[in-house]
Amino acid sequence: MGEYHGIIVNLSQKDRSIFRDLNVIGRKKIFFGLIILYKIRVAPDDLDTLILRIQSNMADNVLFLHKVFYCHLYRGDELVIVFRNKLFHVKPASKSWSEAIDYGRSLGIPVDQLDFSPCRFEDEIY
Repeated sequence: MGEYHGIIVNLSQKDRSIFRDLNVIGRKKIFFGLIILYKIRVAPDDLDTLILRIQSNMADNVLFLHKVFYCHLYRGDELVIVFRNKLFHVKPASKSWSEAIDYGRSLGIPVDQLDFSPCRFEDEIY
């Protein structure tokens, strides 16, 4: 099976130079360019190393406000949701996300921000 794609928010990483080392295949700026969504490509052999790197670099505040982040990576029928201290391996179908959503909510992430889309190559728009 092929590569993984993923979505990572610029503000989620303490050291933003990490994005220079990633295989970025798309960028989407929102909120007047303050937030950048990076779409990345990851080889299967590099997935575990990348996840550990992202987790260890996750920010826990933005402008002195406590903030919890996550990212997600996907390929085929796999969706990997990455929080700082926990991983979820689920399917692209949203009905499989309930445990990850509950975990994110327990960390204070609003439910409307726990949308793991796109989670299939077919859903990508950038």
